[in-house]
Amino acid sequence: MSDPQRRLGLMGGTFNPVHLGHLRVAEELAETFRLDQVVFMPAATPPHKGPENLASFKDRLAMLRLAVKEQSLFSVSDFEGHLDGPSYTVNTLEAFRQKISPNEQLFFLVGYDSFKLIRLWCDFRRLFELVSFVVFRRPGSRGGPEAMSSVLATALGPGYVWSPSDQIFRHQSLQPVRYYHSLGLEISSTRLRDLLSGGQSVRYLVPDSVRHYIEKHRLYHVPGSSGSV
Repeated sequence: MSDPQRRLGLMGGTFNPVHLGHLRVAEELAETFRLDQVVFMPAATPPHKGPENLASFKDRLAMLRLAVKEQSLFSVSDFEGHLDGPSYTVNTLEAFRQKISPNEQLFFLVGYDSFKLIRLWCDFRRLFELVSFVVFRRPGSRGGPEAMSSVLATALGPGYVWSPSDQIFRHQSLQPVRYYHSLGLEISSTRLRDLLSGGQSVRYLVPDSVRHYIEKHRLYHVPGSSGSV
């Protein structure tokens, strides 16, 4: 992680479970913003999600590693598993930033549905000093440059200015914020868990290696349900 020219994308989340939608949007963002690597970093202890139907950190990490093993552009980090306390994004990024070159460009990849609530995140202003956000709109969700402008103004006040030519919000003192209208795939982990808990198949929604892992370890299974994943 010492190459100052490397453009590193970081995608966090619970990945409960990881699915093809996660992988497809990461691929699109890497190509669009010329990222040299996308690091998937599962949350060890999500501060806003309870333990109900949440697979263990070990299992979510294992599924991610299976999902990305054939794409050299992708990697998986267990970084949050070594941090104490809830997985607040600001704490993770503060610690992760210290592990890489100060000149290395760090991009934080996040869906618009999460980003629009940025003012509720712990110490959110500090995030705009640490990383350049890449905000993507998932299929079926609403959002655009005008909505993004409103979110930024509400959270941080005036300062960010939209540049249509390069699809970037720029600020004099904070990191730029990029916006991407994702094509992606309309798949959600919530829907997958619902299918699995009912004993229904998730074939063609997750990589086969992940599907086999879920089946082997009986993840998201409700006693009494039947069927094949």
